[in-house]
Amino acid sequence: MLDLKRMQYLEAVYRCKNFTKASEMLHVSQPAISNAINALEAELKVKLMVRNSKNVTFTCEGEQIMGRIMKILDLFRETETVIRDLSDSAEQRLRLGISYAMTRQIIPVVFSKFLELHPQAQISWDEGSMYKHIELIRSESLDIAYNGLPAASAAEGLRIIPVSIAEVYAVVHPDHPLAQIDRVPLQALCSEPLVMMDRKSRVSELMDEEFAKLRLMPNIVFNYGQIACMADMVKNGRYVGILSVANGEQAIGCEGLVLRPLWTPVTFDVGFILKEGRYLPKIGRELIRFILASTAQPSAGSGELLAGLSLDGSSGTGDCSGMQSPPERPS
Repeated sequence: MLDLKRMQYLEAVYRCKNFTKASEMLHVSQPAISNAINALEAELKVKLMVRNSKNVTFTCEGEQIMGRIMKILDLFRETETVIRDLSDSAEQRLRLGISYAMTRQIIPVVFSKFLELHPQAQISWDEGSMYKHIELIRSESLDIAYNGLPAASAAEGLRIIPVSIAEVYAVVHPDHPLAQIDRVPLQALCSEPLVMMDRKSRVSELMDEEFAKLRLMPNIVFNYGQIACMADMVKNGRYVGILSVANGEQAIGCEGLVLRPLWTPVTFDVGFILKEGRYLPKIGRELIRFILASTAQPSAGSGELLAGLSLDGSSGTGDCSGMQSPPERPS
């Protein structure tokens, strides 16, 4: 009948919709997974899925059973996390997402300063854009992400913890005409070949909205996922890059280039994204507190953000009451 191993096999196949990919995910041979599921279907006398050469489709019965199995596995993993949190000697694990626009600022803080204080912590990280990380948090493939924060309409079921403010800049070669002006109008950007942050980023979403307000059609030639790629294109091809920079931070990776703010500033909140109601490992709560203390701007609201973070884990994600209001935007 059902046991933990079989449930994990089913979950992997359900997520991947493919036995080969499930095998790679679990580092288990494909025949072992297939045989275990075939045996389970025979025991239950229920067909859980329909297989073909390319993918797997779960039957109505399979979907019903998977809904229960996913809840069981989520509870099992959460219980493992709670047990580790209760032990001072156990290894603390955290799956962290970081925006690729903020990696060079945050990684040294996390993997040097923070881990010096928590030598038993094991933090794995994923570099990506906001909507990619939201998808991973909703599917519980990440525990927490530090990224641009979504609009309220896209934040359903998420816990949002603002930390700072980021502003969007145009990145140009020193010899480019736009380097000679203090602020860049959107109309001027439309006549340039633009290298935009990827389509799942908060910056791309906001810039689409700003261009639409003025009924402008930008010439976006490339959507990038690495700052080094954008910087190389700007240096070598006279393209204009679009980049966000958090308050008080430098645009690392754009050395030798000129950054110009937009005529009408485009800003957005930066901070932590969690899944509402899901238990956050203690090391995650410690990391939030550490980042708030070390990077939050000394503006109204930041003190309340830090004071509102509970570390006892009693409310699932930690009591983050008082953490929904971002720091005041600069005038």
